[in-house]
Amino acid sequence: MTKSSVDRYFLILSVVISVLVYASTDQFPGIAQKTSAVYVRFLAVCFGTLSVIQLVLNFLKQDDLERMDLADHLPRFFGLLAALILFAIFFESLGFFVAAGIFIPAIAYLLGERNTILIALTTIGILSGVYLIFVSVLSVNLPGPRLW
Repeated sequence: MTKSSVDRYFLILSVVISVLVYASTDQFPGIAQKTSAVYVRFLAVCFGTLSVIQLVLNFLKQDDLERMDLADHLPRFFGLLAALILFAIFFESLGFFVAAGIFIPAIAYLLGERNTILIALTTIGILSGVYLIFVSVLSVNLPGPRLW
């Protein structure tokens, strides 16, 4: 299987998941239709739209005939999986911003980025964006650190 075909299958699956998530909001009860359902629909539309755009771009570019070699990527995959599990474990006790402030640079390093300034700016940008969108605009209470 080529890299290009794997990308296409994944993007098609992403579009299908977006449609299913959007459709599932019809079953939200009463008040959740005006609050949670709107938020979930927004995320589903954004995720689906970006997946469709990426899928179109994938079809427009030259076919990549390079074969997938998963053996070279297994250590990185298991490192990312371990980091994700640790993030999930410490998410509630440390809070979102502290856990994400550790998780984002760790993932960047595991993916091969070595420019610490770029990692720091990206982490600050992502956390600031999450704060502005979710805490300030949408008034979502993200978990904070437990101090006692």
